[in-house]
Amino acid sequence: MLKEQVEALLQENIILKRAVGIQHERQKESEERNQELQHLKRMGTQYQKQLRTLEVEAHKPEIF
Repeated sequence: MLKEQVEALLQENIILKRAVGIQHERQKESEERNQELQHLKRMGTQYQKQLRTLEVEAHKPEIF
């Protein structure tokens, strides 16, 4: 009976370790996606500023 309980606990431990490993990988992937999203947001802001600058330059009167 004690041996069966130990075996059951060992099986449960294996399952829990696997679950923790999976959760860790998901967390890591989520953090990587979040970093990429933040980078893309910064790039979007930078491109918007460049676009505004180009639009202003395009509408300036030319002096000859």
